[in-house]
Amino acid sequence: MIALIILAFLVIAYLDAPALWQKKEWRELAVMGIVWSLGLALSLGLAFHLPVPSPAKMLARFFGPVTSWLTTLIG
Repeated sequence: MIALIILAFLVIAYLDAPALWQKKEWRELAVMGIVWSLGLALSLGLAFHLPVPSPAKMLARFFGPVTSWLTTLIG
């Protein structure tokens, strides 16, 4: 299972990264690398049955105070 996850991510990188490199789109390549690395880490964490944090909880923690600030500002 682990080998399939790594193989899938390598295939994605092999297909996408060279075009960005040739076009010299360095920012897009960097963002792809960051998102790719996070996705690989989360996938491997799930495969190893590690406690993986929920992205929804992280978004709620971030947007909770923003939402309450905006509601007090509006009305």
